[in-house]
Amino acid sequence: MSKINKFILWGVLVAITSFWMWVSIHTWFQGSLFEIQNKINLAISSGLFVVLLSLLAMGLILFRNRLWSVYLGLIVGINFSLVFGVSNINLVGIFILVMLFFYAQDIVSGEINERIKMNSRLLIKKGLASFIVAFFILMSFAAYQSPAIEEFKNIEKLPSSSEVFIKTVVEQTLGSQLDQVNSQQKELVLNQVTQEMVREINLFLEPYFQYAPPALAFGLFLVLWGVGWVFTWLAVFLGMLLFQILQKTKFFRIEERDVRAEAIVI
Repeated sequence: MSKINKFILWGVLVAITSFWMWVSIHTWFQGSLFEIQNKINLAISSGLFVVLLSLLAMGLILFRNRLWSVYLGLIVGINFSLVFGVSNINLVGIFILVMLFFYAQDIVSGEINERIKMNSRLLIKKGLASFIVAFFILMSFAAYQSPAIEEFKNIEKLPSSSEVFIKTVVEQTLGSQLDQVNSQQKELVLNQVTQEMVREINLFLEPYFQYAPPALAFGLFLVLWGVGWVFTWLAVFLGMLLFQILQKTKFFRIEERDVRAEAIVI
């Protein structure tokens, strides 16, 4: 099989995996952003994300071509637009993704050229940071335009679910001081204090409610970035396994070559 045919095959695998992943993420964003109802769908999305990261990392190692890395980025970006639609913010996200893919290819190619012995773990890990940033940016943009955050647009007060959280905090704070009061009076005091706190918080946040959707989208990016190391190491492990399988099946081979090295002489 020629190198171009192998790249086409790899592109098809990336296309199938990325489309399936974006569809799973789209399903997640149709509900509440903070209440995960379909844990199976979330597990599928996470698994597909790890597989996609491994495929892309191996793609940069096997096909060291900056133009081909752009093609891989466009494949992922086009699938994203097929699922989430075409909009200005989505086009910006796809442009950022393609540029980060190009940058990742530059890093991986430089690492390979400077090595005298191939280390699959280090090579796979090199490009993952750029991939993860690119995907998390697109996910944040998608969430910003989805029903998961749509409910927070034009809000004038905190959602009712936040009152439950505030009441829990009040109960933890004042619980010891109300031990001597009967349960009915205790509940009355907790409700009054909670309502007063909610009112004060709403008054304080009223000028800032208009910024809630972008703030939530950025908060999602930070949360995803905080757990990004889990996806990195899972993708490294899967990528190393894939590296060994492809080498054993003769998809690629490693050759030893004599190289000329530069040296500074004074």
